Amino acid sequence: MKIGVVGTFNRDRILPWQGEATDSIGGIFFTVSYLANLAEPDMEICPVANVGADFYDTITARLAEYPNVCLQGLHKVERENVLVKLVYTGPQERYEVTTDPMPALQTRDLNVVLDADLVLVNLITGSDVDLDALREFRRTSDALLYLDFHSHALGIDAEGRRYYRRPDDWREWIECVDILQMNEREARTLAGLPGDAPDDALLDFGRQLVQMGPEVCHVTLAEEGSLLFYRENGAARYRKFPAMPVAEVVDIVGCGDAFAAGYVVHFLASRDVFAATEFAIEVSAMNCTFIGSSGVKEIRRLLRQRLTEA
Repeated sequence: MKIGVVGTFNRDRILPWQGEATDSIGGIFFTVSYLANLAEPDMEICPVANVGADFYDTITARLAEYPNVCLQGLHKVERENVLVKLVYTGPQERYEVTTDPMPALQTRDLNVVLDADLVLVNLITGSDVDLDALREFRRTSDALLYLDFHSHALGIDAEGRRYYRRPDDWREWIECVDILQMNEREARTLAGLPGDAPDDALLDFGRQLVQMGPEVCHVTLAEEGSLLFYRENGAARYRKFPAMPVAEVVDIVGCGDAFAAGYVVHFLASRDVFAATEFAIEVSAMNCTFIGSSGVKEIRRLLRQRLTEA
């Protein structure tokens, strides 16, 4: 079995609410490393990304630690890699400042994952892959397409600071995927809902999303859990899943990536949407217990430990 991961590897500089600044590999490194650690050894993980020349050796060396990760889809670009500063203003509140994104991936770049069983597109910068290239991939590949909408709901101002906005082409991205993921703020932004809009409005929007093309849509709610929207016999339905409590939230960077990886691995093995969502929430909860990507290699042990303590 083969999983493609399309997006961008970031240099992350994390300035936490408390404690010292930390440098970490971010972007799709979270997704790839979670998949590599959660998947069975015979499952191949193939990242597809443009990587800055100053960061290429670091990325390839770290990924080479995983025998089930293929490096064929990585392309060295003669420029500096994206650097993102994640500045926390509270335990779970932050803003981001970014340098210019990498060039968008094109049709030829995606050919390496044409034979994948599932391709997870994580819009780390918002312009990681060309939309027409994704449409062409949809036409020529039998792979399931999973889209984390993520930073395509964010613009970048003159100082590099990200801000929420609804892009004109948001529907076009959603229409060409099988599984969709976004957080509550992203969903409310796309729906044009103010932060104090009633939850019923968000539920209505989630049901609309799964009528646009995706069979499944996850709207993650941080400490409130997650909403799962799905189609059943032509009707749009939803189920709310509670969050998994953790003793102490250390860092929320990568929670969405952990969620996606957990869902993908479990779903490909079980084809059970509900059980895969529960597992995704559990993996996401464990991600909160360490800084950056520092604990990803321990995820199986952490999950076993949680099961023992339950």
